[in-house]
Amino acid sequence: MAKVALVFFLLAAALACGDAAKILGMFAFPSQSHHILGKALMKELAARGHQVTMVSPFPFKTPPKNYRDVTLHNMLAWKQSAMKKISNPNIGLIQKQAIFHESLPDLTRAFFEEKELQQLLKSGEKFDLAINMMGYTEAVLAVGHLLNATNIGFSIMGGMPIFNYHTAIPSPHAYVPATFYYYSDKMTFFERVINTLFSIGFEMMIHFKHYPNQRAVVKEYYPELCLDKIMKDVDLHLITSHHATESPRPHLTNTIQIGGFHLYDREELPADLKQFMDKSKHGVIFFSLGSNIKTAELKGDVMQQFIKAFSNSKYDFLMKYEKDLPNLPKNIKISSWLPQKAILEHPKCKVFITHGGLGSIAESIHNGVPMIAIPFFGDQRKNVADSIDFGYALQLEITNITERIVTDAIKEVTENPSYLKAAKFRSDIYRNQEMNPMDKAVFWVEHVIKHGGAKHMKSMATELKWYQYMLLDVFAFLGAILLIAFGLIYFTLKKIACCICKKQCKKAPTNSKKVKKN
Repeated sequence: MAKVALVFFLLAAALACGDAAKILGMFAFPSQSHHILGKALMKELAARGHQVTMVSPFPFKTPPKNYRDVTLHNMLAWKQSAMKKISNPNIGLIQKQAIFHESLPDLTRAFFEEKELQQLLKSGEKFDLAINMMGYTEAVLAVGHLLNATNIGFSIMGGMPIFNYHTAIPSPHAYVPATFYYYSDKMTFFERVINTLFSIGFEMMIHFKHYPNQRAVVKEYYPELCLDKIMKDVDLHLITSHHATESPRPHLTNTIQIGGFHLYDREELPADLKQFMDKSKHGVIFFSLGSNIKTAELKGDVMQQFIKAFSNSKYDFLMKYEKDLPNLPKNIKISSWLPQKAILEHPKCKVFITHGGLGSIAESIHNGVPMIAIPFFGDQRKNVADSIDFGYALQLEITNITERIVTDAIKEVTENPSYLKAAKFRSDIYRNQEMNPMDKAVFWVEHVIKHGGAKHMKSMATELKWYQYMLLDVFAFLGAILLIAFGLIYFTLKKIACCICKKQCKKAPTNSKKVKKN
């Protein structure tokens, strides 16, 4: 009996090993909120028996089974420099975008210079699949290619122009708001004009600036590689969006929406935070501006205005703040790090004061918590515009914060039941998906591994030149035919007119002679 059991055990182990794949996670961008999404997927793949290697600036302190970190040590220095510039509330949206994209080639160069990454590339190790965070650093696709992996894409912002460039997701400007602008999908005529101009301008920047920069960096380090060919070989894209938090828009068969995939496992609160929230008489308001904004570095007396408003409120406050604040009121508790997901899951959490990042909005709405949003940069304004349109958020401007404005905002969101009702409605939509989005994500990852890609799901649009996709060649052809047709009609009519004139001219003299004889 023991021998039979051993045989079954060895058979099961052999089958498990046969199904296991070597998967590379490429999450190079130094934003912890982005890494949280990538880590959740890679951790789940490891738990399901795959051998996972995660390349990122944020390693696990204690990696789980089947999970290995390749740490990018120098990327955070770029982040600190870039964030100081683009988080400045006194510069405009277009200027922020220009500063950000000008700095991306330096980030990509820093990536290729990373010591542990170079060791991996020189090791001769091969992988079955590479999951790449896309949208800012497409040059990292070269790593998966060099390690013999099938590349797939991973978007942390849903559909966005840089992502749409190589997925070919249709993005009609009439009702799909620009990712980095201010509008929801409900636009007036003049807003549609501005949305169209901004979107086309941004697409031109991607075509003529961003991707040439990414190609150039790849050529610096690997002259034999063609980034365009590598990008065209990306067959499938996982997109962390859902219509509960993003206005409806087109998607293709190979762009898989997995919004909320990281939210289904509950997290435990640390004992001190749990006690603080459990004992709160009226409830807790959670304040966090994300992983990229340092609250302690906000200019002037902005934080003092918040603290004054909080101290006079009946609610208790959990606040992400990176320094010590002496003489805080008893109803305010600060920490440089707070477990956001676990706090929002607690039933005493009444309102979330947030920067409006897509991950934060997803976590808040998944738990039915209304928001006060203070957007800074990136996709945050568009996310907040959607949230206001959906009815579960109110927006403040960081340049116009006063005690009265904050107090009024808290009063509005907590006392007007429409905000909570809208948040609960969207939460129900988010939670009632056709299948668990994590299972969906894993299914499609394994689908690509099994079939060595997903060419059968890929739109032909990705093979077209930009002018072919926009039908400019077709319109030019049809325009040429029309010009020729109009030209032929014109010259035919002109010829007929000339013939008529000549006949009239020939008849005119005979008539005049007859007149003279009379």
